[in-house]
Amino acid sequence: MKLSTDRILTTHTGSLHRPPDLEELYRRKLAGEPYDEGQLEARLKSAVGEIVRRQADAGIDIVDDGEFSKLSFWAYAKYRLDGIETRPLEAAEQVTKKFFKRAAQTASASTDRERFAEFYADTEAAGGAMVPPSLVQLYMPTGTAYEPPAEFAVVGPLRYKPDEVQRDIENLKAALADADVEEAFLPVVAPGMLASRHSNEYYGSDEDYYFAFADALHEEYQAIVDAGFLLQIDDVSLPGRHRMLVPREGTDGFKKWAGLAVEALNHALRGIPAEKVRYHMCWSSMNAPHTDDPPLEDLVDALLGINAQGYQIEAANVRHEHEYHVWEDTKLPDDKILMPGVICHATNVIEHPDYVAERIARFANAVGRERVIAATDCGFRWRVHPQIAWAKLEALVAGADRASRNLWPA
Repeated sequence: MKLSTDRILTTHTGSLHRPPDLEELYRRKLAGEPYDEGQLEARLKSAVGEIVRRQADAGIDIVDDGEFSKLSFWAYAKYRLDGIETRPLEAAEQVTKKFFKRAAQTASASTDRERFAEFYADTEAAGGAMVPPSLVQLYMPTGTAYEPPAEFAVVGPLRYKPDEVQRDIENLKAALADADVEEAFLPVVAPGMLASRHSNEYYGSDEDYYFAFADALHEEYQAIVDAGFLLQIDDVSLPGRHRMLVPREGTDGFKKWAGLAVEALNHALRGIPAEKVRYHMCWSSMNAPHTDDPPLEDLVDALLGINAQGYQIEAANVRHEHEYHVWEDTKLPDDKILMPGVICHATNVIEHPDYVAERIARFANAVGRERVIAATDCGFRWRVHPQIAWAKLEALVAGADRASRNLWPA
């Protein structure tokens, strides 16, 4: 990864809004409706070219493919791994019951839901805070829905299928031929993300199950790095499991699980230089109270145990903006980089560049200006309006420029 040697570099988390025609092609594919696969692949390639150029034109230094080919964590697994079984659910009532039970268990502790029960009741069933794209079709049939409601299970040996990552690599390479950027990355998923979101009906132990995901995903990780791109690991499971485990099993229960998840991720990263890896940890993307988010100080030891050079964390979210103080007390290793989110993905309010510069300066003062890359908290797609998303990226670039002039006054 490049350092901010003479100015603050900029990047984002990865997920950007797809063009409506590409969105519709994917909707048809996952809904089981007629579509043209050749048309989809051609439009995907041209859309990646467009989104890379737009990021470059906006002044983003480290770009990606917008995550245009990635649909959901469930679809990610079933299209890239053998051994996954999809089980459709027929009744909307059954889907709602099972989804919200799973959400309560894995995404949020009961305290937030009990305290703000009216909020969740008013928003979730209408496609609000917690409802993923797979449920939008039930409540908003004219929206850009994706997969029919289903459950997903690991029922056989996990083996990687390389076709999709090779397509992603080729599309990004073609797009970068005409783009003036510093670096490019491809977002991927952590083993713990997939393991904690699928039912294990094949492997005999948690260790075997997590390491099977790690072995399979290693092939994707290696292919991306061999192609010359940075590898971004997306992971919401560390905060998510903290919410679930600490109330039930205490801190020791969470630490035991985190040890397994980090060990599995590092196994998936074996042989890959840390300077090619950036790790994105977020407290999930929903526009919700977040009062049960675990503090960064409870996660930082696990975070620093991951073999990555760059750590991308939420820092514009108002529940976490104060946590830059953690880096005043916790030493960031000399060979690591912080990529704080200085733009929030969960609100349509556009940050002022001066305030973005102030946020950047906090981290520069804590760990050194060269080891800060300005980023966003999480992906914009499904969270803010597309026009707002690009205005936010403009504010990111403007804020980084103002911070740079303050941090490098000469």
